[in-house]
Amino acid sequence: MGKVYRLTLAAILGAVLIGWLAGAAAAADESWSREFRAIRKNQDIGYHRVSVELQGDETRVATQIELTVKLLGMVTVYTYHHRSEEVWRGGRLVSIHSRTDDNGAKLRLDAEAEGDSLRVKGTDYTGLAPGNIMPTSYWNSAFPRHDLLLNTQSGKLLKVGVSEKPVEAEDGVAPGSKRYALDGDLRLEIWYDAQGRWAKTRFQAESDGSIVDYRLVGE
Repeated sequence: MGKVYRLTLAAILGAVLIGWLAGAAAAADESWSREFRAIRKNQDIGYHRVSVELQGDETRVATQIELTVKLLGMVTVYTYHHRSEEVWRGGRLVSIHSRTDDNGAKLRLDAEAEGDSLRVKGTDYTGLAPGNIMPTSYWNSAFPRHDLLLNTQSGKLLKVGVSEKPVEAEDGVAPGSKRYALDGDLRLEIWYDAQGRWAKTRFQAESDGSIVDYRLVGE
């Protein structure tokens, strides 16, 4: 009888362990990250990283951007540093905090959910914004379905128009990806893969009109 008990206990413990490992693997699959090389005039000028962590109905997002433009590859003429953290619950943005150094200009954003709205305190705007507003952190595939955006550097509210464009072979994205073009207060092109994960971005630098491409590291 004792031997049967030990075998049963071992089987139970084994099943628990297998279940725990499966749950851990599933949890790991729920979190993901992206790192992009920023390329201007065929030169790497830095990176943009985003990490998305899902815990139940809560999603935490951390963004880090480091850009440096050099003249003739030697003299630094532009730098950009950005850090932000977002918290989402039930599909809604409940807080975002960011600090940015845009070539010496210090920008900030602190926003928290307040009732059905978002209370924004930023360099360029302080006040209420709609509770369903989408920040310009790009990671969320719902981003191009919104015509009012929250600038994650300064809190400015941006009005945009969005159109879907055909994906072309030279875009270099996986089959099933979608491509969108935004205009208005924010102009860029952005791609998401078939799983809804951010895959590519292209925009024009405000300083000199040059094109900056975000290319996914490893692709």
